[in-house]
Amino acid sequence: MSQFFIGIDVSKKSHRVVILDVNGEKCSKPFSADPSIQGFNKLSSRLSEVGITPDNSILGMEATGIWWENLYSFLKDNKYNTVVINPHQSNKFREALRKKAKTDDIDAFVIAGLLRSNDFVSCFIPENHIQDLRELVKLRYSLSKDLKNYKRQVFSMLCLIFPEFEKTALSNPFGIAAISILKKFPTAKHLAAAKPKHIEAIVRSIKGNNFNNKEIVHLIDTAKISIYSGKSMHARGLSLNILLKQIEQLIKSISEIDNSIDQILNSDSSNDGPGHNLLTIPGVGPKTLAAILSAIGDGKSFASAKQIIGLVGFYPQIYQSGETLKANRISSRGPRYLRWHLYIAAVACLKHNPELKSLYNKKVSQGKTKKQSLICVAKKLGQLMLSMLKSGEDYKPRRVFVNC
Repeated sequence: MSQFFIGIDVSKKSHRVVILDVNGEKCSKPFSADPSIQGFNKLSSRLSEVGITPDNSILGMEATGIWWENLYSFLKDNKYNTVVINPHQSNKFREALRKKAKTDDIDAFVIAGLLRSNDFVSCFIPENHIQDLRELVKLRYSLSKDLKNYKRQVFSMLCLIFPEFEKTALSNPFGIAAISILKKFPTAKHLAAAKPKHIEAIVRSIKGNNFNNKEIVHLIDTAKISIYSGKSMHARGLSLNILLKQIEQLIKSISEIDNSIDQILNSDSSNDGPGHNLLTIPGVGPKTLAAILSAIGDGKSFASAKQIIGLVGFYPQIYQSGETLKANRISSRGPRYLRWHLYIAAVACLKHNPELKSLYNKKVSQGKTKKQSLICVAKKLGQLMLSMLKSGEDYKPRRVFVNC
């Protein structure tokens, strides 16, 4: 039976298709298929016209942006053997073919040629519940970065419009009561003009507040002797108010995401689904579990620990040419949200996990910096998680020191 290799270069406006036979010859002229149901049906019809069926073909596309997912689902629903490859693989294959130009037809041809070479590795395509986790974890990471940025701006502005705030009950300006007060009286000049009963009315309406009359009076008295000049007090007050509203909304949104993540993780009433054994690692919590599951699923798509390190990007980039040798730097490839969660988990492990803390101390004693040693802990954590996902076993301390 003849075998066909179909490369598809996906894009927002049009997908370009090239078909090769076992000899590497084109079976038809390259053609386009729009990202619509009509375009997808056209693609299926054109494949049938040249004798291509799900049994005698393999189709491939790059995991670029978001444009591949709907086409991939359509082809899989129609039983076609379809793979998604990393663009890094196709770029290296293009270099091997010495294709200096880059066009849609050449890109599709390169993908088809890579399939024909059988020297490709397909990307991990998650199941629906893992995809749900991935979307939520990525959004949470993005919103958390925005939240930190807004908080930095608030701190910076408060240091100008109420430099003495840290000596008052507003030392944590992101508490519920503190935000409510600052939204109403954003600068030292606004607070200095306030009466105690005005602030008391605000805090008394908030459940669980711990402001007392003495603190309220001290807050107003401190504002009255503040060094703030009063310049642009209305504009800066408005800016602070808007920033605080953004912070409130982000906190609410992140809380909603956390609840949805918890529902997915606890959807199995017995809590024995894939990954729950990772919570037996001291220092690993539900957020780290969600991040690792969203990236690698049950781990079966990763044959070795090296692959997960490559996915995360915890490996040095080495550059040497002749007498030129640049300092090694950690790669920036891979999901940033996963690197961040593993790094934060590594920090937590220094407090809660004696074995990983011992590994950290060992790396420091070998001359590594504290940050480098933390990355070593994060790498070991990723390796442990992959191993435990595959085995389904609980945490065993002796695993930490294997191949260290």
